[in-house]
Amino acid sequence: MPQVMLTEHATADLRRLYDFLAPKNEQAARNAVKAVKDALAGLAQFPATGRFFDDEYREWPVSFGDAGYTVLYRMDSEIVVIVAIKHQRELSYSFPVKN
Repeated sequence: MPQVMLTEHATADLRRLYDFLAPKNEQAARNAVKAVKDALAGLAQFPATGRFFDDEYREWPVSFGDAGYTVLYRMDSEIVVIVAIKHQRELSYSFPVKN
């Protein structure tokens, strides 16, 4: 099974998403982070099932609440590299990706 590695940017995205929710509902913020981390475990098992974003990247949806999150990743040999994470209502990733 491939390993999952978060880039510094993806880690910062996860923190940003937590920081957005925490002032309103800290438990919801913790649950959101847990939902993303749990989804990454599933991604490690089935990395090729994410939808194509472009030739290099794929997206993996994460269910949470009314909308959820989307994980942007690429496969690098036996490593799944998480490059960005966004709320599904955000228009684009904060990571400068080709599209």
